[in-house]
Amino acid sequence: MSRKRRSDSHAVAWVCGLVWAAACLTPASAELSRHRVGSADIAVNEMGSAGPVVVLEAGRGEDMQSWALVAPALASCMRVIRYDRPGIGGSAANAPDQVVLADTVADQLLVLLRTLDLAPPYILVGHSLGGLYVQAFARLHPTATAAVVLVDAASPAEPPGVFVSPTPPASGTVAAAEEAGVPPSIAAMNSGPPFPPVPLIVLAATDHGDTLEREALWRDVQVRTAALSPRGRLIVVEGSGHFVQQDKPAAVIQAVLQAAGMAGFDTSDCSARRGR
Repeated sequence: MSRKRRSDSHAVAWVCGLVWAAACLTPASAELSRHRVGSADIAVNEMGSAGPVVVLEAGRGEDMQSWALVAPALASCMRVIRYDRPGIGGSAANAPDQVVLADTVADQLLVLLRTLDLAPPYILVGHSLGGLYVQAFARLHPTATAAVVLVDAASPAEPPGVFVSPTPPASGTVAAAEEAGVPPSIAAMNSGPPFPPVPLIVLAATDHGDTLEREALWRDVQVRTAALSPRGRLIVVEGSGHFVQQDKPAAVIQAVLQAAGMAGFDTSDCSARRGR
């Protein structure tokens, strides 16, 4: 619900036995490439050799490893792209910024995908604040967007300031710059281009450790987010905390396959593998 980080090593270890063994990808085993995008030096992990391009966008201050239980399973029938935003994980830091705007992240991502010679349209998957970034991408670049999957994501439908972490990130960090960019990014989104009529699947967690009233309000935000597209669907992931991709990775995998199918892509190979 909030955009704060948490330690999830225990969740990763516990879920490894529930998903394909290949999904337990460690930083040491991930093959990274680095690409210059403007002044940024971006670390990228590419998986899969055929099928639609799926981009996994991590949450506030999180690196690509937050998708370790999801990416390998999707790579059996898709080209999966994970990357670290500037200053996070394997990516070099830019000059210090006070604010990271969603539009900037979206435009930078498009340049990165072109640099990788990956043809659109793309399936965009965003967790938490990463969900706001992929929504900005879809609004700014609708013809490059095939479908969107939001994983317990930040939304322009949120009441201002309600779901911000009570413990702000440390000053001068990337997380602080990203958090500072949320209000102006939402303002720009609400006054800018509409969300395109592409397949949109919104995954909503249920267990944030919050009050029943705030959980209900968060669910309402996710309902209204799914309504951004006439092809939007809400899926409630019972028993999951905010990091759905680690608590319930199969739910995220299934949502991406569903979105791909709704966009007209053939996911039969992935579906066959899931049934084994």
